[in-house]
Amino acid sequence: MRAAILALILALLAGSAMAVEVTGPGWRLDTGNRLRLAGTVNGWTVLRDRAAPPRADDYGLILVRVQRPVPVEDRGWYLDAVLRNLRPFRFRTLPAPEMARHGGLPNAVLEATGFSAQTGLPQVVRAEAIYAPDRTFLLIAAAPETQWPGLRDALLTAMASFRPERRAEP
Repeated sequence: MRAAILALILALLAGSAMAVEVTGPGWRLDTGNRLRLAGTVNGWTVLRDRAAPPRADDYGLILVRVQRPVPVEDRGWYLDAVLRNLRPFRFRTLPAPEMARHGGLPNAVLEATGFSAQTGLPQVVRAEAIYAPDRTFLLIAAAPETQWPGLRDALLTAMASFRPERRAEP
């Protein structure tokens, strides 16, 4: 009986450790059970697919970054510029972003197939810019095209869980 209770407690603890809420400067995101925090690189918080081998060249991931606010007149081309200047990916063409709302804030979303700069293999990339009055939140989900169907729901669910924190009024 004790062994069964101990096994149940350990299983519950392991399960709860799988889904983690990651926080950054002014934001929160639930990783679900498919992603894990991999660290911060050049100002980007990196969430990586738990199932990917440690030395894999291409794997599912989400990148999160907080940047200065983007003026309203620049929002139509901003995501295009970010993606074209992001070193891990290369694109021939990018669609115009769809304008929507996320957490009550205006945002732009686009999804495109590009190529991994490292391997040259096709990558599906979904990018979102959430425009708060005092900053812009960038979320970029990507996975090899062959893995995208199996990762899409986990990546989009994690992105949908993203919540900017409101700054306290002085």
